[in-house]
Amino acid sequence: MSSHDAPSPPPITYTARPALGALHLTCDRCQRVYAYPADGGPAIRCECGWRYENRSGVITEEFAPRLGV
Repeated sequence: MSSHDAPSPPPITYTARPALGALHLTCDRCQRVYAYPADGGPAIRCECGWRYENRSGVITEEFAPRLGV
């Protein structure tokens, strides 16, 4: 058996989502990464139950459980 002397090629990731770009938002609780919310746009709802909304350049947090409990 011979060893490989050449380095491996860079990995290729295939995803349907667009690239996150320079600005991204990381949930403080579960560390999931999302695209940065647009000012006045819809809130980002994390899978752990926290909502992040951009209001005039300030990110506001609100806990809203998915099951309404």
